Amino acid sequence: MDVEEYSDDIILAGVDYIGGKNLQSELAESINRFEPDTVALALCEKRFETLEGKKDWLEKPLLTSYKEGESVNLMYQVFIDALMENLRKFKKIEPETHIAELVDVADFLDLNTEFIDRDVTVTLRSAFRSMPITEKFKMAWYFKSAMLSFSDKKRSKSVEEVKKHDDLVGGVLSRLDQFSPKIAEKVKDERIEYMSKKIYRFSKQGKVLAIIPRSKIEPIATKLEELKREEEREGEVSGHAHLESVGKKIYRKMLRYASPLFFITLAVYLFFFSNVLNIWTAWLYWFLAVGGMASIGALLGRGHILSILVSFFLAPFMSLTLIGPGWIAGYVEARVRRPKIKDVQDLMASESFNDILSNNLIRPITVGIFSNVLTWVGLFVVLPILISLH
Repeated sequence: MDVEEYSDDIILAGVDYIGGKNLQSELAESINRFEPDTVALALCEKRFETLEGKKDWLEKPLLTSYKEGESVNLMYQVFIDALMENLRKFKKIEPETHIAELVDVADFLDLNTEFIDRDVTVTLRSAFRSMPITEKFKMAWYFKSAMLSFSDKKRSKSVEEVKKHDDLVGGVLSRLDQFSPKIAEKVKDERIEYMSKKIYRFSKQGKVLAIIPRSKIEPIATKLEELKREEEREGEVSGHAHLESVGKKIYRKMLRYASPLFFITLAVYLFFFSNVLNIWTAWLYWFLAVGGMASIGALLGRGHILSILVSFFLAPFMSLTLIGPGWIAGYVEARVRRPKIKDVQDLMASESFNDILSNNLIRPITVGIFSNVLTWVGLFVVLPILISLH
């Protein structure tokens, strides 16, 4: 443990988050030496729960995760779990487990424990959202290699570079450097800013002992200096709430409103400038095109018959709201399949693409995505037909 006393209220202790071990005694010595009020660990809640064996994100959150966007967060979490499992299997190391064990030491000594790292799903999603389409495909291929390669050799290779680092998330971001260096650097800086601001905020409540990866001591110390100067200049330090979520791009927000606005505008136009029969004809075309394509999407996602029927009957109505119809079908699929922790284990052990698509954890996601995509295909197919009505 490399200890740097940054200030009277902040002590930075650098350790190896991937391959390190036996830190309990060193932590106890540092606590005895510095007498901190808070022990801050560079983990996020999700990673800690995974290390503790608490798979709550697979149980209760799963069925509610199929609202728009949440299924993507789930996939990122599955990716991190797969990466950790491959590090255990092929590199014989237990990444971050020894860090999670420090919570027990802090609890025993009656100290406050705080997690200061940015949510790993937000970190990865921020990187993905900022990339052009070609880089997104490269990132997706890396995810696939780490998670679902059918060759043990490929899975082992996918974590080889990560093993060289002292930080799991940092190791993943270093892989992104290979095909998107600017985006990787941006996300790294955001993560350093997030951890630094949390350390700085906790230091206002008492002395903080921050257990961070060794490679992060220098950048965090530099950022803490910037925050100190900012406080002297502005009287306060800006918050980190903007780093806790990833906003939607403008065009994505516009797409959510495009469908309902178009149909409402068309209905008003037909009401005033056409006859009632055309309004009913337009609705019939809309229903068949949108519902039909949505149900085909659910079918391609290997959905249950209930998911397919829900897609057909709800998509024409849900496409007029701000909720993607595919996520409703995905939710129904999740209710039917009721994925368990075993499904994650089966996913990691998949030996064919068919095994992946048949997995109870993946199937609700594929149903939701395919249904949403084909809903939009249906909208564009029926669009010229509706415009021709007058």
